[in-house]
Amino acid sequence: MRKKMQRRQATQTPVAFWLNGDEANNILLPNGYMPITKNEEVKKCIHKIADLVSSMTIMLMENSLDGDIRLKNELSKMVDVYPNLYMTRKNFIYKIVADMLVHGNAVVMPSENDGLLENLSIWDINGVSFRGDFSSYQIQYKLQIFEPDELLHFALIPDDNLPFKGQGFIPIVKDTIANIVQANTTKTGFLQSKWRPSLIIKVESDAEGMQVKEEREKILNSYVGDTDNGEPWIVPASEIEVKEVRPLSLQDLAIQESIELDKKAVASAFGIPAFMVGVGSFNKDEYNNFISSVIMPIAKSIEQELTKKLVYKPTWYFRFNAKSLMQYDLGELTSHVKEMVGGGLINRNEGRNAFDYSPVDGLDEYVVLENYIPVADVGKQKKLDNGSGLKGGDESGGKA
Repeated sequence: MRKKMQRRQATQTPVAFWLNGDEANNILLPNGYMPITKNEEVKKCIHKIADLVSSMTIMLMENSLDGDIRLKNELSKMVDVYPNLYMTRKNFIYKIVADMLVHGNAVVMPSENDGLLENLSIWDINGVSFRGDFSSYQIQYKLQIFEPDELLHFALIPDDNLPFKGQGFIPIVKDTIANIVQANTTKTGFLQSKWRPSLIIKVESDAEGMQVKEEREKILNSYVGDTDNGEPWIVPASEIEVKEVRPLSLQDLAIQESIELDKKAVASAFGIPAFMVGVGSFNKDEYNNFISSVIMPIAKSIEQELTKKLVYKPTWYFRFNAKSLMQYDLGELTSHVKEMVGGGLINRNEGRNAFDYSPVDGLDEYVVLENYIPVADVGKQKKLDNGSGLKGGDESGGKA
């Protein structure tokens, strides 16, 4: 880190921490409060985004005049393979993204040994608070205050009043989640209700007699108690009237449609295609757009913070490999790689790598055209000797 860590005691007490709890992440239920993150649809959306971001390889790149080059050294290996002593890159990035989505912020403390990066420790975001204004801010954790350049602070969706602080997606989906919870409560109450008889039987009897359960059962058993399943009932027309009652279904109450709409609303708030939460069918173009417009902006914020705080060389930077997440048809990918190889843009081993095949000796040369001619020999083709004036011809285009 650029600045040696300085720990200062904060004036805020543990009681103040408790009072400053994040109430925006709770919704009110009939039996009390529930964290929004406990909702099934929200958990699905958070998992999908965090799972995809954490699945990408983190590459250390270097700017050069001929294009950016991927570097493979101890720093790149540490960040991409074992950033934390007790977590792999997958779980480490997953936790960071989940905190960013829910709380808007994730804070990581780097530790070093003899000037070399040794470990990246994720802080419990519930114990983190921020203080400052538009010009500067500080981060408080467990009654200690830190400067921003001492830590890795990943923020998502800047707060309107404190732009250095993220706010995440939860404030956006809070009302929608409340509607889903209410719909689920209504559905559960409807299914568990005992006031859904399928038959109503009117019997000629005095009101007092019908108030006794034994009398009601006696009348019912005298006519239908010895009737087998499926047999018709034979009852006196003047004494008993049977009426069938069709109770309202979930479709009649439009609860199912309402739940699907709310699922789509939650998915839309997170920028996730509806088919990822169980509504609709898979669409490749929609998925690829989701990777480009939702996953990569989150990855970019992580890339920039890692580059800003961990890289000491101006020409180095971190980058997530987005191509590994995109959905390609095998035929389309094959055609694309063949065109790239035939155009001399990649060599054949790089083309094999696109299909996870190991490199082969002799395929590292860049070739072009249908005969896979080495790039250096393109101008030596015999067909260029005649009629072009490029090889052995006079100015009029004839043979020398």
